[in-house]
Amino acid sequence: MQDQTFSRLGFCVTLASWVAISCAPAESDSNNDGGGGGGGATATGSVSSASVSSASVSSGSGSGVSTSSGTTAAGTGGDNSGGSGGAEPTGSGGAGTGGWPEGAIPMGNAPVPSAGCGKATTLTTKEYTISSSGQNRVYYVDMPRNYDMNKPYRLFYTSHWIGSRWQDVEGQDFYFLKPQMEADGEQAIFVAPSSDGATWQEKDHALFDDIMAFMNENVCYDTTRVFATGFSFGGMITYSLSTNHQAEIRAAVGIAPANYNIWLPEKTRKPIAWMHTTGMSDGTCPWVNNEAQKRGAKFIALEKAEDNGCTIPDNIPTSNGAYSCYDFQDCDPEHPTRVCTFGGGHTNIDGNPNWIPIESWKFFKQF
Repeated sequence: MQDQTFSRLGFCVTLASWVAISCAPAESDSNNDGGGGGGGATATGSVSSASVSSASVSSGSGSGVSTSSGTTAAGTGGDNSGGSGGAEPTGSGGAGTGGWPEGAIPMGNAPVPSAGCGKATTLTTKEYTISSSGQNRVYYVDMPRNYDMNKPYRLFYTSHWIGSRWQDVEGQDFYFLKPQMEADGEQAIFVAPSSDGATWQEKDHALFDDIMAFMNENVCYDTTRVFATGFSFGGMITYSLSTNHQAEIRAAVGIAPANYNIWLPEKTRKPIAWMHTTGMSDGTCPWVNNEAQKRGAKFIALEKAEDNGCTIPDNIPTSNGAYSCYDFQDCDPEHPTRVCTFGGGHTNIDGNPNWIPIESWKFFKQF
């Protein structure tokens, strides 16, 4: 794993450059965010593992294919009789007689290969350019070693913080997820786009769609295991995508996100597996910015818990010391919902070892 002392220094330089820009108070600026995180509290804590029950799917009488935003997923038969075919996402694909109920892909489901599976690819680990919304946009693809065109890999869509580029995310091994996976003997495809300027905007939803449509045709990945994550403004675009891309994104982790000063689409309020982290001393993307307006990370947690059918507690347990993760109870089995808080500031590096990628990978790998 990358030396954390170096990472903290890089974050502090970034933060100093953007100290006047905050996602907290700026009422008039819809594209503000904090810079890279500095070091937070160093104490580590323990967390109980998420209690997620498996959902069984009865065998159906056929398979179908459905397409949404350029992503094709094959259905395997299920308990929604007479379905239009295919796992969520639902779309205008071929007809079928079975499939999973919308948004209810069971935990531990068999992989659903992308259209690129079984075909040789020309993609290698490097930067690419794509035309999106009339612009040439750049993004980086990190391919698995000894890539197997017949293996549907997990795919991670990783978004950078304000004022940075894909190089900063790649330099952190994709929020330190890559070494966590490799320690478990796993590999994945990582995609890291660059924003058009300092912040993420409305057109970056189209960028996600365009990149994923290209990836679908050109690499082999599991269409039911596309994951999204990002820090600070990257956490904010991750949250923004999660509000209307539940069909394409299986689970998302927002690291120090906010639910304002970012463009938000009309929310579908469909379920999506969700986790996020917040330092209780974070003055950039705070736990609560405005209670009456429901601005702050607390309200992301409550929104996702409601969308995912969870029981809403009177108060979400939080920690001002060592990190603690709260798993909402009674959520849809397919949509675990978790929030982790700690006595630190605006950062994606806390503790030694850094618990944030450890908990993020634990959350992602359960699917």
